[in-house]
Amino acid sequence: MTAPASQTVLILGAGLVGLTVAYHLRREDYHVTLLDHPKWRDGFWLNPSDPVPVLLGCYRESQRLLRSLDRHASRRRDQPIPLEFRLSDGRHVFYQSGRLPGAFQWMMSLFNFQGLAWQDRWRLFSHVEQIWEQAQTLPADLENRTADEWLAATGQSLEARERIWGRLAHWLTGNDLARLSAATFVQLLSTVFLSEASDARLIAVSGSIEERFLAPITQSLPHDRMEFRTLTNPPWLRFDENRMRDVGLHDGTTLCAQWYVLALPHQQLRALLPERLLTRLAYFAHMPDLTDLGEFVVQFTCRSSTQTPRLVLLPGHPFCQITVTQAGPGEIVCRLSASATTLENMNDDQVRTTAIAELLQVFPNMKSEDVLSHTIIQEPHASLSLAPGTARLRPLQRSPIRNMLVAGAWTDTGWPTNLESAVLSSRRCVETIIGRVDNPD
Repeated sequence: MTAPASQTVLILGAGLVGLTVAYHLRREDYHVTLLDHPKWRDGFWLNPSDPVPVLLGCYRESQRLLRSLDRHASRRRDQPIPLEFRLSDGRHVFYQSGRLPGAFQWMMSLFNFQGLAWQDRWRLFSHVEQIWEQAQTLPADLENRTADEWLAATGQSLEARERIWGRLAHWLTGNDLARLSAATFVQLLSTVFLSEASDARLIAVSGSIEERFLAPITQSLPHDRMEFRTLTNPPWLRFDENRMRDVGLHDGTTLCAQWYVLALPHQQLRALLPERLLTRLAYFAHMPDLTDLGEFVVQFTCRSSTQTPRLVLLPGHPFCQITVTQAGPGEIVCRLSASATTLENMNDDQVRTTAIAELLQVFPNMKSEDVLSHTIIQEPHASLSLAPGTARLRPLQRSPIRNMLVAGAWTDTGWPTNLESAVLSSRRCVETIIGRVDNPD
């Protein structure tokens, strides 16, 4: 049995979330033990082989971590790109954030955006202006309404909701407008588009989660203040009245620490907790009501002289978006994403044929023989359902167990289940530990 020493932290989960907690704590001279299990995956497109998602300028914690990890690496080929929509008539329109100060930047960007009809642009501008001038207020029941209902109430046409707002909602959250909470959507729109001009700018990040995050973090962790164990069986978590006492392993080892961080998906976390916690504390009792949404991705490697990264939001029938990155000289990788329900009745050949047809519409100069290889990926935990009422179900990182914290993209961070939410939850756990290290009681 290992006795707890000062400044010791035990982290369950060594994916992106758990490693990010360890990365920050090692800078504060903590002794960290990481436990991992093959079935503990971060999900939400944050697993090792997944590409780093396109980053918005307002994803400050993600960009701060990337800069820190890249400090001693060779110069990366990360590039700014526009937000691109493909309309049903085949036209491509771009939303590019203006460079004017304050509110002028989004006004100019909105008025120049050709994806919305002039009437929809004017109604949106008038609605936001009235709120700013306090002539009108946001409804108090936004968390009980869907984003589609709210947009309709503000005068946005059905065409605007289908060809622009619905695609934007799915890209930002993984949720459809008819499912998404209006409060969540309004908060996101305000954060991304109504603040600094740089917040709405996109950066295409090269490489995978493994290459840009996991490997650099692992290499930076000092062996003398770090212990890593891969488990073949799930551990036992043992609790006193309102504290976590220790972690028991199947080999008879008992691990103790001053702080415990559970950096696990909500399904795996619930499986480790005793029944009395799941039923007695509302913090844990709400977790079974969280629902994950699935997604299909068809990934092609293609011959192409085009090397510019792109993000194109598609009509959504069946594919919602396509991202393009460079694979090597004369080759690109194209990833087409679709909601799981839109392709569930197709076999692999039908999915491939449908995806190639969509690809050739986006790139009319490409031919089917330019497709060199393909992979079909099904991610059952691509995003968290953010339906009305879900906000109250997402737990804060600080649990009612005094020395136990919970981290993950699915926790309450103010963001959907994305990279920013994952690394921000890690940062908040670290700040709690550092601020209360002398007395976790």
